[in-house]
Parts: sequence; C-alpha cells; structure tokens
Amino acid sequence: MGRKISVFVIVFLLIGSVIAGCSSQSANGTSGGTEDTLIVGIPDAPVYMDPQIQASVASYRVTTQIFDRLVALDSKMKLVPALAESWEVENDTTTVFHLRKGVKFHNGEEMKAEDVKFSLERAIKNDGVNYNYLIIKDIVIVDDYTVKIVTSQPFNALLYRLTLDAASILSKKAASSDKDFNAHPVGAGPYKFVSWDLGGDVVLEAFPDYYRGEPKVKKLIFRQIPEALNRTVGLETGEIGLAYDLARTDLDKVKSNQKLKLEEVTSTTVWYLGFNTKKQYFDDVRVRQAIAYALNTKDIIDIVFNGVATPAHNTMLPPDVVGFVPDSVTYDFNLDKAKSLLAEAGHPNGFKTTLWVPDSQIPRDAAVVIQGQLRAIGIDVEVKTMEQGKYYSATGKGEHDLFFMSKTSIDPDSMLRAMYHTQAFGLSGNRSFWSTKEVDEKLDKASETTDPNEAKKLYADVQKIVAEQLPLVPIGIEHLNAGMQATVKGFNLYPGKTHFIYGTYFEK
Repeated sequence: MGRKISVFVIVFLLIGSVIAGCSSQSANGTSGGTEDTLIVGIPDAPVYMDPQIQASVASYRVTTQIFDRLVALDSKMKLVPALAESWEVENDTTTVFHLRKGVKFHNGEEMKAEDVKFSLERAIKNDGVNYNYLIIKDIVIVDDYTVKIVTSQPFNALLYRLTLDAASILSKKAASSDKDFNAHPVGAGPYKFVSWDLGGDVVLEAFPDYYRGEPKVKKLIFRQIPEALNRTVGLETGEIGLAYDLARTDLDKVKSNQKLKLEEVTSTTVWYLGFNTKKQYFDDVRVRQAIAYALNTKDIIDIVFNGVATPAHNTMLPPDVVGFVPDSVTYDFNLDKAKSLLAEAGHPNGFKTTLWVPDSQIPRDAAVVIQGQLRAIGIDVEVKTMEQGKYYSATGKGEHDLFFMSKTSIDPDSMLRAMYHTQAFGLSGNRSFWSTKEVDEKLDKASETTDPNEAKKLYADVQKIVAEQLPLVPIGIEHLNAGMQATVKGFNLYPGKTHFIYGTYFEK
C-alpha cells in the first residue's frame, strides 16, 4: 500500500508538478535564501486572513504573523506576556490585564482597551470560533490600558484560550469600518499584510513599529506547494527558504544535505477518523466500534506517516497535555470482532458510505489506507476529496459521513470541549455531532474547579465515556518537521502547528 501511494506521487511529480511549482518561482525571480525575503513552503492554502472566522491551521500559520494576542506561548508551551504586559486574578471569575503602552496597529493607531474589548466580543459572536469564549460574561474597560475579563463561572483555562489565534487583537477602527476585513486584515503583529493571491502567494512585509522591534526578515512570502516531495525539491534548488511538513521519506535526505537543516518536534496535533453520528449507520455505536476494530492503526502510521508518529492510545489528548489517560478502552485490530459487531447491528454484508477528506497529503494518503482496511469487513468506501475551505464548511454543516482530520490542543478543555461538547457542534469542532448531557456537565465542571486532581478525574471520566461511545477514532499524534536553508537562523518549531516567525533571520 505504501509503495502504491509513493509511486502515485512520483508519477504526479514527473507529469509536471515540479514544473508548475518551481519554474513559477524561478520566473518571478524571488529566491528563498536572500537576506530580506523568506519564502515559506506550506502544504495547504490559507482559507481566511481574518482569524475570527473559523479555526484553520493553514490560515493561522499566516495570520499569527499579522496579529498578536494578550498572552502567548513560548517554544516550551509556557505562558508569557504579549500585548498584555502583566495580569492578576482579582477573584475566581475576574482577571485584570494591563496592556502595553505604545503598541501600534498596522494602520498607525495605538492599541487600547477598546480594541481588546471589541476583538474578544467579536470572537464571542462568531459561531466558527466562539465555543472557546462563551464562558466570558463581560469585558470591562477600566482605563485605556487596563481591561477586566469576567467569566460566568470559575474557568481555569482562560489564559490558554487567550493564546489562541481566534483571540487575536484587531484594530477596532479597521475591523468595524471595513466590510471585507478578511481581505484587508489589520493587526499589531510583526508583519503587515500586503497581498493574497487566492490559491497563490500570501505576501507580508515587516512592520517597522512592531513593539518588540522590526523583524530582521523584511518580507515573508507564504507559497502553497501541496506535494511534500515538491517542498523538498524547492529547498534543494534554493527556491524556498523554509518548508513545513516534509515527507517522512525525505527527512534523512534533508539531514544529510549540508546546505539544509531540519527541525523536528512531537506535536500536540492528533489525527482521527470521525463519524457523523447523525447519519445512517454511524448513529449505531456497534458500527462505530466495528470500524475501530477493523482499523490497523499501526499500518496507518507506518504507511501514511512513514512510522514517524505516536499512537494516540484511544484518546484525543496528547501525552504532554494535563489529564492524558491512555487506553481507557481499547480496540485492538480484530476483523472477526468487527464483522460480528456489524452483523449484530444488522449489516452482515457491510454497506456503502463516503469518507470526506481535505485535499492535503496526509488525509489523502490516510483515506486510501482506511478505504482498503474497511473493505475487509464489507464496507465499501468512496473517498471524496475537496478543497480545504469547502471541506471545513461542508463538514461543519454535517453533510459528510466519515471524515478524517486533525485537532491541535494546548490544554485538555480546548481539545475535549471542541470534540465532544454540545456547544461545539459543527464549525467549532464537533463534526461528529455527538454529545451527552453527562459529558457536557463533566467538561463544564472540570473547567470550573480550582482542584487539579478533581479536574484530572473529570477529564479521565470523559475520556472513558467517549472511548466507549466512540464518536471518533484517534489514530496518531503527528511529529512536526520543518526543513530550511542552513543559513536560516532563529526559527523555533513549536509543538503547536502555528509558528511565530519573528526572530528568524538569514546568517550573513
């Protein structure tokens, strides 16, 4: 199976993928290795430039350079001040934030408390991201540089929520006056938006008035190069300076090339196969469990990730996230058990269904493997591949049957709430459309308690319930990589999938 996938990619490459991807780069005369310009090869095109429309890793890789947040995570995933220089807890439901003075937006306006209030209230109103912020009851302006955030109940994950891209602080003046803010984003980050060619390049330029100092790299160009093999070729030819998500089969080649270097890190991103539990077949837990028994996750990891991924152990929480409980219920590969459960559910001969995936390499390759594995128990899977924006929209509306995608977490609540809470149905993350009152209550209570042991117990309970009911099957935890020219310095690969490029520069 793995060889078939690789051969397909190579044939595609020979037909003209490199010609299309690299000759166009040479034609525009921009090198990935100049001192002033960094070309970043990305697998997926951004969907939005407005970070509050909908969660999208492909978009956030760009928008995190344009916008900044009150609080940030460093490369060790520790909370650090950003637009807020400090904060203190006033009581169980109120946190006071002290804003930096003199922070400029890209339109020249100074950031003040009214921008913070406007931005967070805007996130709360937007169905695509608001599940993370519905807990916020009020945002009180104390003065131009002091803001109080009041939650409806104690909420121990507030600071982590404020590090997310959806909590980006926007210019109130720009966002409220421009009906197409998505096409003209104005933030306070290190890079200023210049242009966005849909399906092509996104161009950013250094913002000289950035509060931490002007970036050393003066221009960033994000270029979609869908095939991982082509991103490696772009590095080898010098057409791009930095490339995300290289093919696992290319890593040794990059490591051995003295002109290149590679960074790797275990991510907090979990890939999973999801079921639309509102659709026929998948509304029956026995069918969902049968599919779990039919999946050989080791083969999926070996073929799709070339073995470079960590098994998910039937939980959506990565090992480094608080509350991680592995294998509370297990579904070891067992075709006989899978067939028995299908027969018990009334489908002894299987059935036909569709598996929806975005047009990106990991989901496409995974779909081929899963399609073959489910054929062994009589389930005939048609793979439907679509452009990323359409995929997110359609699955958010519940049009799909099976789906394959990933979720990145920085704390247990953000992951488990997005995957399993009623409030997160659809675009907010719960594309399985499964929830129970018990799980909702346990997640709510876990986010309120100030007792870490109680929170861990509640998160453990949730993981056991969802492992039994199985609205989705966790597959593996992705290992991230980024290849770059050896002259690129200062780049840090974070466990999260979005990376702050500020601080990156070319060695002279």
